[in-house]
Amino acid sequence: MKQFLILTFLISLFTLGGTFAQFTEFHPELDWFTIKGKHVEVHYHNGAERTAKVVAKIADEVWDPICSLYDYEPDKVHYVIKDLDDYSNGATYFFDNKIEIWTSALDFDLRGTHNWLRNVISHEFTHLVQIQSAMKLSRSVPAVFLQLLNYQEERRPDILYGYPNYVISYPIASVNVPAWFAEGTAQYMRQEFDYDNWDSHRDMILRSYVLDGNMLTWNEMGVFGKTSLGNESVYNSGFALTRYIAQQYGEDKLREISEKLGKLGNFTIDAAFEDVLGKNGNEIYNEWKSFLEKDYSQRVEKIRTNLVEGEMIADKGFGNFYPTFSKDGKKIYYISNKSSDYFSPSSIYEYDLETKTEKSLVVGVRSTYSWIPGTNKILYSRITEDNPNWYNVHDIFIYDVDEDEETRLTENLRANQPDVSGDGKKITFLFQKDGTTNLGIIDIDGKNFKALTEFSNGEQVYNPKFSNDDSFIIFDYSYHQTRDIAKVDVDGSDFEFVIQTNKDERNPTFDKNGNIIYASDETGIFNIYSLNGSTKEKKQLTNVLGGAFMPAIDENGKITYAGYTSSGYKIFLIDNDEQIDVVEGNSYVWRKNPPLDLSKPNGDIGKFNVDSLKNFNDYETPEYVETKYSGAFSTLSFFPYIRFDNYNTENSFWQRIKPGVYVASNDMLNRYSIFAGADINAVWERDLFFIFEYKNKLPLLSLIGLRPELSAELYSVSRKSDVDVLFGADTVNGNVSYDQIIPTEVTYNLLEFDFAARHQIINRYNDLELRFIFSRYTATLASFIIPTDGEPILYPTSDDTYFIGRDFRVSYNFEALKPTRDTDINPVGMSLDIIYDYEWNEFNDEGEYVIEDGLLVPSYNDYNFHRILFDGSLYSQLWGDHTLTTRLVGGTILGPAVPDFFDFYLGGLIGMKAYPFYSISGNEIAWVNFTYRFPLWRNIDYKLSFLYFDKIFLSFHFDYGNAWTGNFTSFSDFKKGAGAEIRLDMNSYYLFPTAIFFNASYGFDKFDKVVEQGVATYGKEWRFYGGILFGFDIVNSKTAFTNPNRLR
Repeated sequence: MKQFLILTFLISLFTLGGTFAQFTEFHPELDWFTIKGKHVEVHYHNGAERTAKVVAKIADEVWDPICSLYDYEPDKVHYVIKDLDDYSNGATYFFDNKIEIWTSALDFDLRGTHNWLRNVISHEFTHLVQIQSAMKLSRSVPAVFLQLLNYQEERRPDILYGYPNYVISYPIASVNVPAWFAEGTAQYMRQEFDYDNWDSHRDMILRSYVLDGNMLTWNEMGVFGKTSLGNESVYNSGFALTRYIAQQYGEDKLREISEKLGKLGNFTIDAAFEDVLGKNGNEIYNEWKSFLEKDYSQRVEKIRTNLVEGEMIADKGFGNFYPTFSKDGKKIYYISNKSSDYFSPSSIYEYDLETKTEKSLVVGVRSTYSWIPGTNKILYSRITEDNPNWYNVHDIFIYDVDEDEETRLTENLRANQPDVSGDGKKITFLFQKDGTTNLGIIDIDGKNFKALTEFSNGEQVYNPKFSNDDSFIIFDYSYHQTRDIAKVDVDGSDFEFVIQTNKDERNPTFDKNGNIIYASDETGIFNIYSLNGSTKEKKQLTNVLGGAFMPAIDENGKITYAGYTSSGYKIFLIDNDEQIDVVEGNSYVWRKNPPLDLSKPNGDIGKFNVDSLKNFNDYETPEYVETKYSGAFSTLSFFPYIRFDNYNTENSFWQRIKPGVYVASNDMLNRYSIFAGADINAVWERDLFFIFEYKNKLPLLSLIGLRPELSAELYSVSRKSDVDVLFGADTVNGNVSYDQIIPTEVTYNLLEFDFAARHQIINRYNDLELRFIFSRYTATLASFIIPTDGEPILYPTSDDTYFIGRDFRVSYNFEALKPTRDTDINPVGMSLDIIYDYEWNEFNDEGEYVIEDGLLVPSYNDYNFHRILFDGSLYSQLWGDHTLTTRLVGGTILGPAVPDFFDFYLGGLIGMKAYPFYSISGNEIAWVNFTYRFPLWRNIDYKLSFLYFDKIFLSFHFDYGNAWTGNFTSFSDFKKGAGAEIRLDMNSYYLFPTAIFFNASYGFDKFDKVVEQGVATYGKEWRFYGGILFGFDIVNSKTAFTNPNRLR
């Protein structure tokens, strides 16, 4: 019964955890505080005080204008501020009225530069308002679920019902906002703010797509689940289309479309468009696309007549950055993500200009890098969590190419983008704290740190480079919009701007004569320029259609740079004689207010002080009263569901329907959470559970660096079955007859309490859990009437607690999967689970009773034993997206044999699918599985109403395994099976991942399973499985080989 319970709750956890919960890690080692604004509460830890005050100020200032646009005002919003990791993001939990902000400012190669806090606060708050305004139900009811559990027909007479073979949990969502519209409106926020605008980066991405004829399709814009470039293109295209709608049809249409998305019968934005704009989605998309194709074609006409871009020398991957020349100019080094789906992981590559071959030098590097003069050593930064609290921060490393050895120079300095001085003695870099970055300098051995700048109000610096004589450092600087180029002496004195305009200048470096080579979007497109150090004469050196960044120049004047194309950033090389070909005036036509250069405002913005919002002063903040964080829970979220539970085929259709509800709530810092569920059917069979999680610090343990996550779990489940009570047995010629057979029913009850403590060990890939499980299995025999010659006798309801279990469990889990867009459907990497149990149980397996105080009391046998389970999987990438999974499972119960009640079970949905779950069981198990999986159809890009079809994978698997009790017999007793599985990856309602699988497996071996009550025959037949869930995790569950659903 416990196994049934776990499977049911796994469905729930995948459902809620995958889409709504979005749990983030809490750090109990920090002290947390709260300040309150007019509409918001801001929670932050020590060290993030400045950011918290600025967030509270901004959040209150933008509240009314954003709420006014959507004519919707939410309840109080909680902001959680984190300055722990070198990670830049904001996350809106629109069902919880919570927004998390990471203080690190965004430095992303697909976005322009804007004031981080102004931008991210307005962006995330717009998310919250716009999405809540588009909900069909209250935010306390995110979705209603339809669920189905079907079971294998069980042949063993001692098993009440089989193990699930079809599992469905599917939502009817209360929110169905496509990704492009959610992100488009969030970037639009209020146009008058100018905190985020259609900058030259955004224009570059869309322009490149349009000119090359490979824009995202209408369907692709609706969902994420792409590469880094593809996901950003959803943002980019969404912002562009949102601006087009606001300018062509009116800004008020953003509100009206949101409202119509909340209409009960509308489950696509096409329907909302029809209601508001009188056109469907494809019509609006094609209208917009046609405009863009004509518009961009006209605006780049002059560039096409004078295209100066050089030769592309590195085209694999979409993240190729920071090219540099070797000292002799014969090689180019650069960062690349090559075949990765994301910008990371990236590596440093060496490209030989003579042989046109390349090789990887250092893996896992995404930052700028430098060769240390006179050595064969490379200096760089990379993210590491090798620190006491496992924060993800940058530190500086040196890699010795000759010795193949890496040395760490800094410890938790959050040091990024390093550069080495010309004499090889000093390193400059940027470091950050509380949302502000500064320049620092250290000796080449990592010692004698000194801050060169003392910014403290959210200023940002980037890409520092030593001058040719090592006397000063040049770098990018930003506070409000765009970047400028500044310099500071190596002793920290004489800070001044070198280039300061209303355009974006960045990535400065020097040629041999001390002239500055840099990138600028002066024409609306980033190109490479030179600035004469003496005469201040400026010269344009490239004229590209996409964008040119990160230049480096050799002794002969050749320039290499990272150039943007519609397929991402590539590495280019341009000779010095080609650089003189740029004709002044043959440049891009930039629009100030794209796409249409007109506005149709909502009409309400005049109610607000726009000048104050646009020309903000965040150097000053109001006074706030700081208090210790005392706890704040999100409102309860309810997830009603209707489950068709087909475990008892004797139940009628209506008796198989179980209405229920899940309930969840979290502390705003995720210190505590509750998750509960309850359902019941017409015959009062129930499923109840309650889980409380505690992640806060514990006395004493926290002093020695231990921060376990605790949980207390309670389960109560009942199942009913019809039974016959037999009286007056008589045997004649071997045939048994009875004087009376009285029908009644028996109710099987499970009551279980779990207490668990989890802790990561060594690093984030390793989890250790200690768990104590107490369980009671009780059979309740309903009352019945015994006919007699006289008055009938009422036999009262009686309980038989036939099993009392106690289990101390230690579980170790290791998982390291390569980050890809196919990780869920087709993982690459490895995982390992090792589970140790010590059980001490009382079990009335012989049905014996003694009389105590006039009552029948079960006569228990004690079964105390140790159990070990090993489950390891290796997911190997063969070629392309083809993988081979090798899975090894072994389990043993140490000591004497124990009754089959405690067996391992090896078949069914989570094991050898060619055989039923209960067919292969024993005190010992061994199993090996080989699965070959490959894509059958990628990029389907088909939408049917609210369903989006993305990809299909097919796999073939072979199983070889057995279970036994006592001494090992022989390998000839092992069972063999094979089958195929098809997996379909989809999205529902734009935001909900949907995983569909179907498996057909055949058992090659026919065998009999002998149990006390009879014999069951298995094998030489097909077995089928299927499901519709939020992911494919449950198919590979590793917890189901023990504690099976055994009812007696």
